[in-house]
Amino acid sequence: MKQSVVSYRYLQVKMVNISNILICTDGEEHSAIAEDYALTLSKKFNAALTGLYVVDPFLKKFTNEIYAINRDECREHLDKSLKNEGQTALNNLALKAESENIDITIKMRYGDPEEEILSEMKDVKYDIVLMGGKLLKGWKERFESFNLSERVFKKSPLPVLIVRQA
Repeated sequence: MKQSVVSYRYLQVKMVNISNILICTDGEEHSAIAEDYALTLSKKFNAALTGLYVVDPFLKKFTNEIYAINRDECREHLDKSLKNEGQTALNNLALKAESENIDITIKMRYGDPEEEILSEMKDVKYDIVLMGGKLLKGWKERFESFNLSERVFKKSPLPVLIVRQA
């Protein structure tokens, strides 16, 4: 991220130049809003844009509880369904970018979403990361929520913009 300094009479402001943006998506409504912000920033700064979807294998852990008769078929079906869901989310993001004449690179990773997003940040030099966030209203919702965007924010070495639904 390049910075330049603009001085006014009593104020000095650092201007940032964003050249590489990562948008993490899961295909849900709150992510769609973050996608719109990422597209706007990409267009405004003429920045490269990468869309990331992480296939979370958490549900596959439960296939061990299934009787041995159809266990393998169940695992294959679940794996295929999770990958298809991710591909659909990434295709929708690519269509949005195409409609705005923005080039986008799409990536799919497999593993724990928090770990994979942080690994992607380390592997590629991004200037900013955007994620959707759900508005958690009460203490019970906050306590029970996995809240991926907040967890990534706390561990991120980069600026993270969490876009919440209004």
